[in-house]
Amino acid sequence: MKKLLVVLLAAAMVLSMAACSAGGGGGASKALADDGHAAWVAHGQYLLADGTENSWNGKDTELYEKSALTAIKLDDVKAIDENLYNELSKKDVKFLYTIDLIFGTNDAGWTTDFLKDGKLYRANGSYAYKVAQCTVDVDGDNKVYAEDQWISDPKTAHAESLTPDTMFMPIWQEEPDENGFSWASNPVVTGGAGLYTLVIAQYKNASSPEQAGYGIGLVLKEKKDGIEYEEVLEYVPADHTYGIVGGFAASGWGNDGADVEMTADGENKWVGEVELAAGDEFKVRADSDWTYSWGDGENNLTVDADGTYIVTITFDGEPKVTVEPKE
Repeated sequence: MKKLLVVLLAAAMVLSMAACSAGGGGGASKALADDGHAAWVAHGQYLLADGTENSWNGKDTELYEKSALTAIKLDDVKAIDENLYNELSKKDVKFLYTIDLIFGTNDAGWTTDFLKDGKLYRANGSYAYKVAQCTVDVDGDNKVYAEDQWISDPKTAHAESLTPDTMFMPIWQEEPDENGFSWASNPVVTGGAGLYTLVIAQYKNASSPEQAGYGIGLVLKEKKDGIEYEEVLEYVPADHTYGIVGGFAASGWGNDGADVEMTADGENKWVGEVELAAGDEFKVRADSDWTYSWGDGENNLTVDADGTYIVTITFDGEPKVTVEPKE
């Protein structure tokens, strides 16, 4: 009987040790990979660590695979950054991934805003990013990636910044706030141009506006020369000029032609007349530049029929653009 008891105790100890080595302590000793998705993939118009320019969705298979994140152990975060490791150790981490990315050295051709120390700044689009959990359909030698879950996402993937000194994470809201942040806003790198290690965790708790389901940290590895941030000062409409720019014949989005000039019509109101074809997309912008532009919310404006249109922008609270056929 004593022999049997000794054997059973020894077996229990072996099983307990195996459980600990398998990561029973919060995933400290095994890679926390997401078996439900084929890959976690980085999106944005920054550079991968080898200098390849990344993109949003629409990547080819080779670029998808180059921008796929690597699953890591919780203990691996110690070598990346001790403070980030300590922060993640307080969380109940389910999945954990990392990738090295270069932000802010290439011109994305558009801008995005962020808050830091209570001030509003404008950054080049090469500082913005998201991560997507992807599925993959395989057809012979062909792979087709599909974004199953965006991080962050307004409904299902609320994320928090674990490194607020280097990354701004906008708070989700249905309608834009006074700074223009809403569910459509992306995380933004705020630590300046450089090579960063991105670490992203999915927690075991369900994601909600009250409790983040994901945490993201950015650790600067190497500073680089890049595009500077601009502090956004109070916008005074009368200090700017306005024009209509788009895919219509006279403009070519400002590349093949000029913006169609708009003229002041009283206080805080500008009006322009433009010839448009059905389906033409366009926006109003200030100073023939993309620093300030307005459309239909986050989308371009468009018309359903050929004709001459009167486009009006008014600054009475939130800027508003209206489009009416000319009578």
